[in-house]
Amino acid sequence: MPKKFWSTLFILLLGVGLLGLAATRLGPVNALRGDYELENTDPFANSEEAVELRIPMVALSAFRTLAIDYLWIRADELQMEGQYFDSLHMARLICKLQPQLPSVWEFQAWNMAYNISVAMPIPEERWEWVRAGFELLRDEGLKFNPESYKIHHYLAWIFQHKIGGITDDHHRYYKRRMAEELSPYLTPIYVPMMYKGIYEDIEVMAQMPNDWAKILANPKVAQLVEKIKQVEPKFTSDKKMRDGLFSLRLKPGEFSAELKTLIGANIENPAFQIVDWFIRAEALKRDWNLDPALMHKINFAYGPKDFSNESKHYSLDWRTPYVHAIYWAMHGLQFSEGELSFDTLKLKRVVYHSLQDLYYYGNLQVLPIQTHVSQRKKGQELIDAPEEIGLMVFNSQDLRMFPIAYQATLDLLLSYTSRGEKIPGGVGHGSANLCRSGIESLYLAGHVDHAQRYYNHLKKIAPDNKDYQQPLVDFVRMEMREEIQNISPKNAANYMLDYLRRSYASFAVGDDDNSYLYEAYATQVHEEFLKQFPDEEDRINRTSLRPFDEMRWRALMDFLNDQMVNPAIKNTFLG
Repeated sequence: MPKKFWSTLFILLLGVGLLGLAATRLGPVNALRGDYELENTDPFANSEEAVELRIPMVALSAFRTLAIDYLWIRADELQMEGQYFDSLHMARLICKLQPQLPSVWEFQAWNMAYNISVAMPIPEERWEWVRAGFELLRDEGLKFNPESYKIHHYLAWIFQHKIGGITDDHHRYYKRRMAEELSPYLTPIYVPMMYKGIYEDIEVMAQMPNDWAKILANPKVAQLVEKIKQVEPKFTSDKKMRDGLFSLRLKPGEFSAELKTLIGANIENPAFQIVDWFIRAEALKRDWNLDPALMHKINFAYGPKDFSNESKHYSLDWRTPYVHAIYWAMHGLQFSEGELSFDTLKLKRVVYHSLQDLYYYGNLQVLPIQTHVSQRKKGQELIDAPEEIGLMVFNSQDLRMFPIAYQATLDLLLSYTSRGEKIPGGVGHGSANLCRSGIESLYLAGHVDHAQRYYNHLKKIAPDNKDYQQPLVDFVRMEMREEIQNISPKNAANYMLDYLRRSYASFAVGDDDNSYLYEAYATQVHEEFLKQFPDEEDRINRTSLRPFDEMRWRALMDFLNDQMVNPAIKNTFLG
């Protein structure tokens, strides 16, 4: 035989022998990977792509990287061609094939939430892409990378900036959808749907066991559950019953009248309330990946407090995007173990800035707007056209959050000084500016004693600042003069509401001069932004400034519902 044949055969046999030797080392190598926590997560486990891709990708072996490169290129081509759903499918495959690279998840989520979303012409479609972005990180990215600071930070950023900010033309629609969709989870079945949730409610949900069997160990609960299953044919199992009771608040028409009658008769039954708490806690974990135990911890740390009784906590409004930003930043910080790095600092800044956002915009109200009758089509003259009731979100300042937000800035300053580091100029100025804003808002809202307390604090920490060497009232007037000239669109509604609330408080105590003055300030703010935003729809979207009479009514409701306003003043005003 020719020499070339023997040399080829030798090389083939040598290759087979080397592969056999390599195979003997696979076990020890896998053991070392386990010791160093380097196991590869199987991207096809319990995946829809398993059958389709497992065999081709295993067959590709060394060419796997080339296949992934192809998917990246193809996903980009599909997006450029406007085939967004096909591009989404490719993006999900890319993430599944590179599951332990946080930057891959981050890029794909950013592409969905920021790039593809703005290509959608209507808010409903745009919201679905923003949702796809945060769900990719929250439900899948963190499953493969549970301790990734990057994924936690970007997930929090989507809530804080994309949904909570004002840069997107449809940001109000996003806020409304979050409020609508989260309300059922926060709302007991026995109170109105738009209920915000209360501190005690989340505290009880945090104490609910994960095991349904432990709930049924209560004889009264077990007895009620059996009655519920008997009256509703759809409830063929406990799991279907729990899912059905949660759906009952969303689609009551799909369930029997007997079930609704039974629920109505047991609204105040403690056994039913236990079932309701368990169902909502289970649904929060399943649908939003929110752990009520961590929610309660965040409520305790950052929930607004009663000014007259600081030991009393209120719940954060978990319908707002800022609270979700805090949640995911705190969730990521659980893995820091006291480590101080750039990544952990970014997560802490999300908390710090989101608390400020809650102070400036955290008073979320979902209000019905004017109803209208949908247009009838020809031939439908005998059919009553349904009334369509629109909803809008109204964000305004939540003064209860000021002490919490300001304390967070002081804690951040302390984290620098305790390590002997110089405080960055932006952080120091930001803390001072927040305090100045709080002093002015508290004063204008009628909480002069609290404003004076924080003003004295500023005097103490900056004794050489000439701004703080004048009486409080003069300091506030100085701030007002400067701010009317430099109000940013996002703060316009807050300033106007502050002035109007102060006007009502002054009127109540017989101070007609100041009452007139503060309303004049509110009028000036409104007129200034009428000039800047002559188009009413654009003005409402960018600044929240609706017609003056509507803003006056909103401010009156805030004033009358403010727990910090002395009841005697309210009675005097109403009398």
